Parts: sequence; structure tokens; C-alpha cells
Amino acid sequence: MNDKLNVKAPGYSGDRQPSPESAIKRTFRPRLLTKLNQSLAELCGWLLIVVVLFMVVDLVARGFSRPLYGVSELAMFTMIAVVYLGLSHAEERDAHIRVEFLTDKLSGTAARLLTSFITLVSLVTVIIVAWAVWVNAIGAWESRQAIAGPRPILVYPVKFVMFAALALYGLQLCRRLLVQFRFKSL
Repeated sequence: MNDKLNVKAPGYSGDRQPSPESAIKRTFRPRLLTKLNQSLAELCGWLLIVVVLFMVVDLVARGFSRPLYGVSELAMFTMIAVVYLGLSHAEERDAHIRVEFLTDKLSGTAARLLTSFITLVSLVTVIIVAWAVWVNAIGAWESRQAIAGPRPILVYPVKFVMFAALALYGLQLCRRLLVQFRFKSL
């Protein structure tokens, strides 16, 4: 038989069973939450660039006694959005700052249980904060809360962004908690 006809696709082991390579590829395929986290992290980077550009334009315009109205307020809102939108991505990457003096001394099941407990406390805290932000956002929307000025800047959009980001962060904490209870790695 001709050797050229026996060419196998990558990950195909010759029988109907998937090869270890294809199982690894399926395991590391990004999930929807991971893709969303990555997209939001990239959006945060672009938002920071936009804020810096607006601040530079405002600085130059101030030199000509023509400052741009609302740039500092919009920069503040954007920074709030950047921080909140980055929470879930940081949780997924395990990039939050934490004090590990106790978890470093433990090993095995005790360390996993403590880490799971800390994640659960974090989840409960995020749920409480998200609820408070939701109530505040609804109040700001109903009252059309705005920062006063020649052109009022509405506050409720950034509050809804904060709520959505906290909800996403809560989902990421739930995901981490499920993985920790299964004793599998992320």
C-alpha cells in the first residue's frame, strides 16, 4: 500500500478513540466566560488609551484657555469601569493580591478547603455588593442622577456597568468554587 495514503490527521490515533493530544486540545479550548474575560480585559486596555488621549487633548486645550468640559468626570467613570471589568479576568488568572501566610503552611486537603472557604466568602461578599450596586443603579436611573454642568453627565450607565462586571466576577468565583470542589485545576 502507498505510504502517502496512510497520512493521519493530527490527534488521530487510527481507531475511533480520541488521542491524548485531541483530549488536551478539547480540555484547553476557551470557554465562553474565558473569551468574555479576555475581551473585556482587552477593552480595558483600549479604554485606558482613550482616557490618556482625552487627558492629553484636554491638557493641550487648557494651554489655549479652551478646556474640554467633562473630561475629568469621563476619565473617572472610565477608570471605575476599567477596574470593575478587570475583576473577573484577574480572578480567572488568579492574579489578585492575597496574603498567603496561612495557605502556604497548609497542604493537601486542608489548603484546598481553606481556599474554597475563602472563595465562598468572596462570592458572598460580591453578591452583597452587586445587590447594593444594582439597587443604587436603579435609583440613579429612575431619578436620572447626573453630574451638574453645562451638559449634565448621567451617572447610571457606569453603575450598570459596575453591576454587570460584579455579576461576571461572581460567575467567575462560582466557576472557581466548582473547580475547587472537584479538586481539579483551572
